[in-house]
Amino acid sequence: MNKLLTLPFFCQGQTSACLLQIRSDGTLISEDQAEDTKTITLLANCKCFDAAAEKNGTVHILAATEENRLVYFLLEGDDVKEIPFITTEAPAHFTLGVDHSGRRYYCGQGDGKLDFAVLGDAMKWQRQEFSIGQQPAPLAMAIDHANYAHFLSYDVNDFTLSYFSVEPKNFQHSSPFQLSTSLQLRHNPALLYDSVKNIHIAWVSEQDNLLHYQARLAGGWPVGGWQHELAIPLQFLSQMLSFTEVYPHPEIWLLDDRNLIHYISPTDEAEQKPSSPVNNKYPARIGKGVTTELRMITQNEDTSLLTNALKVLQEDTHVQPSVQEEDDSPLFLHARRLMAEKKRLEYELSKKEATVAQFRHMLDLSQENVRKQTILLNEKLSGINKKVKELQEKNNSLALKCEELQHYQENFTTTQKMLEQTEAATREQRVQLSRLRNDLVLALQRDKEQIHKIKALEEELANKKGVWDTVTSLFQKN
Repeated sequence: MNKLLTLPFFCQGQTSACLLQIRSDGTLISEDQAEDTKTITLLANCKCFDAAAEKNGTVHILAATEENRLVYFLLEGDDVKEIPFITTEAPAHFTLGVDHSGRRYYCGQGDGKLDFAVLGDAMKWQRQEFSIGQQPAPLAMAIDHANYAHFLSYDVNDFTLSYFSVEPKNFQHSSPFQLSTSLQLRHNPALLYDSVKNIHIAWVSEQDNLLHYQARLAGGWPVGGWQHELAIPLQFLSQMLSFTEVYPHPEIWLLDDRNLIHYISPTDEAEQKPSSPVNNKYPARIGKGVTTELRMITQNEDTSLLTNALKVLQEDTHVQPSVQEEDDSPLFLHARRLMAEKKRLEYELSKKEATVAQFRHMLDLSQENVRKQTILLNEKLSGINKKVKELQEKNNSLALKCEELQHYQENFTTTQKMLEQTEAATREQRVQLSRLRNDLVLALQRDKEQIHKIKALEEELANKKGVWDTVTSLFQKN
């Protein structure tokens, strides 16, 4: 998260240029180029530093040692002064800034609070603590023309990224505007306060590798205020990002892990330019007035980093000698704002014209599609009509069959009734047959008994006849 505070810092005054950087052995040095290039050792065992430059070339340096000791330097040409600061303990995150009038600003991570301080005309630091979340850390600061300080604060406990501003006279801060929650930052976010009072913020989320962009435009409703957030998917792993102020929209560049730089215009279409290699180029902080930009500076053996940084500023078309004078003039500021608004409106108009042309093309395609769909629908309707006729014929046939089935049902009912009557008569006849069988059995038994009795009577008659015959024979003999 503190990688930005280890990068070289370059600033240019009216008569000289200064480059601050940490050597490989941890020594913080200053290279001053006026008549001759001089190298001054500022601090040994330097872990990180932040710097801010005034218009007259005076550089304010806040450096942290490996032992977490905070040291404050004032650099005027080749004259270095170490002056007391409000704290000697280096926080994990801190930032330093200077406004147009030379007032100095400091913000550091405190114990559950933000430690904010301003050094005014009385050359005395005035401190104020702000409770912004649970454990806020200042990651970016920008000073506007009205000397308001704008901050990006990241809560390292609940992972919330917020924006707020501070009025330095009464230390009144605005309500924090939450940009994202449950956010794992991949690296430091970027904050830009442009010359027409618009605020631009960009950050990359670790969990989904998305580039997020949100802007607050100057002016009232319906033009001004916070705009909707854009989320742009990245096809690479970014290591650093920053803004380049162009109109109508600033450009974002990102440095990936393959040492390629990618340019993205954060519009609704998220225009992405082809990436380009940055061989022998390294990121550095460029102090321009009250703002600090990240730029890629060529570093080779033939020329020094300070010389290459000067070339970058000379080739930069955005740096004009009259810009700093215009910053003090509300008329020039208003003119620049009107020109920027004009460019923005022209850009929006071109976008709308392109959108209208796209809509017309879509309308033509839609009409052609409607025509094709109408033809296809008519064909389907004719097929459906044929099927309806077939179904009607089948329905008529089924109606006839239903009538036949109804007739069969009636016949079946009549036959079933006749069957039931027949079954009833059969049951009655069976009962009568059973009764007759019983009568027959009884008659047969009576016949057997009568036959048995006849046999007995015949035997008895035979016996009596024998006796009579015997008696008769005896009588005849007598």
